[in-house]
Amino acid sequence: MKDWSRILATGLIVLIQAGCQGKGKKPAADAPSSQAKRLNLYIWSAYIPREVLDAFTAKTGIAVRFDTYDSNEAVLEKLQSGVAGYDIVVPSDYMVRILIQQKLLQPLDKARLQNVKNLDPLFLGRKFDPDNSYSLPYVWGTTGFAYNKRKVRGSVDGWGVLFDPSNRGRILMLDDMRECFAVALKYLGHSLNSKDPATLKRAADLLKRQKPLVKTYNSADFGNILAAGDVDYAHGYNGQFAKLVAARPDTFAYVIPKEGATIWMDNVCIPVKARNLDSAYAFLDFVMEPEINARIVNGVSYASANVPARQFIEPGILKDPAIYAPEAAVARCEFLEDIGDTTTLLDQYWTEIKAQ
Repeated sequence: MKDWSRILATGLIVLIQAGCQGKGKKPAADAPSSQAKRLNLYIWSAYIPREVLDAFTAKTGIAVRFDTYDSNEAVLEKLQSGVAGYDIVVPSDYMVRILIQQKLLQPLDKARLQNVKNLDPLFLGRKFDPDNSYSLPYVWGTTGFAYNKRKVRGSVDGWGVLFDPSNRGRILMLDDMRECFAVALKYLGHSLNSKDPATLKRAADLLKRQKPLVKTYNSADFGNILAAGDVDYAHGYNGQFAKLVAARPDTFAYVIPKEGATIWMDNVCIPVKARNLDSAYAFLDFVMEPEINARIVNGVSYASANVPARQFIEPGILKDPAIYAPEAAVARCEFLEDIGDTTTLLDQYWTEIKAQ
């Protein structure tokens, strides 16, 4: 989840001090046709409050059916199948590029989106979709780890604790190939987008040695598993952890490791085979309304790419470094990028790791 960390760093102070998604005359965004009364949504776990979906249905009359996933590769597999039938998907930055290359997304008609103007230019024009022809930002965040302060002694500021044999059976890792390799690569001092076979072999060997230490791989419920005391350290996305830390600051903390980590941006897109286009555009415009976008952020605890939404976001969220990461921490982070055919090698290693 690139090389825009410098730009992000210079603008991030504004985000922290202050706080997802045009023009045109087409009415579809607010008044879809009477035939378009359904929306099929495919979205990350714990990523949109039920009340927001209910408000969308109340406003538009469009019934929402949604499924959840816990990895970008699941989105790719579903859309490659050709039979998924989703109208909106929410892939991360590097996966957007892959989906575009495989012609699995359709270009956006921004004339149907009055609220595009609300998006922060800082989050537009990224390398994975330079003109935002196929995607618009939803939320952004980091992938680090959280830990139980009551059960941990000593310094906890780097990835090393997740490879420490003394923590055997007390570690949770995301069930996500790219994110796990990102941890190993950063710990070894490399870019998380490395394509060097020797470097990747070292990272794979490290993850194989780590496997006996890991109690579980989980990308859907990692925050609750940590909260329940089943593990002491949990690798995961900052939003779930931010909620936990805010509720129990005396017990839990979130870390963006000193070696660096993943920064990511998730995006709303319309699959090429979407059937309910009026509903899709109505939904995209709805979630870019400032008050609605703020309700999403307040509910999921991930940072917004919507400028006017910040006036409605809870002040505690805007000031929370686990959500709106400090400038110095962001400068240490990288976006995951499409690594092309190297993915095949990672797939092979990942299969070996999980098979142990």
